[in-house]
Amino acid sequence: MADEIDRLSAELASDPGSLAFLRLAELLRARGDLADAARIAVRGRDRHPTEAAAYDLIARIAADRGDASAAATAWEQLLQLDAQHVGALKGLAFLAFRDGRLGEATARLEQALAVTPDDASLRAA
Repeated sequence: MADEIDRLSAELASDPGSLAFLRLAELLRARGDLADAARIAVRGRDRHPTEAAAYDLIARIAADRGDASAAATAWEQLLQLDAQHVGALKGLAFLAFRDGRLGEATARLEQALAVTPDDASLRAA
């Protein structure tokens, strides 16, 4: 993992417009370097404001950091780009469920199921 992080860091340094920020931030997130992952993801999103994966990554990092508000904001922004993004719908459903907003959680899961009706994990949720 460290070698890939080094390689992606070098790639991003030589080409700041590269989409390598997505993989790099994800690896940093997996390693637990949430502050660095967030910094890289936000910087990448700022360079690629229509890249849906950047918003989802920012949201997941925020959720990992315990910042539900920032996660919700990023997922809502993502839904502005792609109203059917299943990851954003599932993430918002999870946040709503955790906060006891069961009706909202159910509605988000139903939206996600409409997009991917064969998703067994959505049915189970």
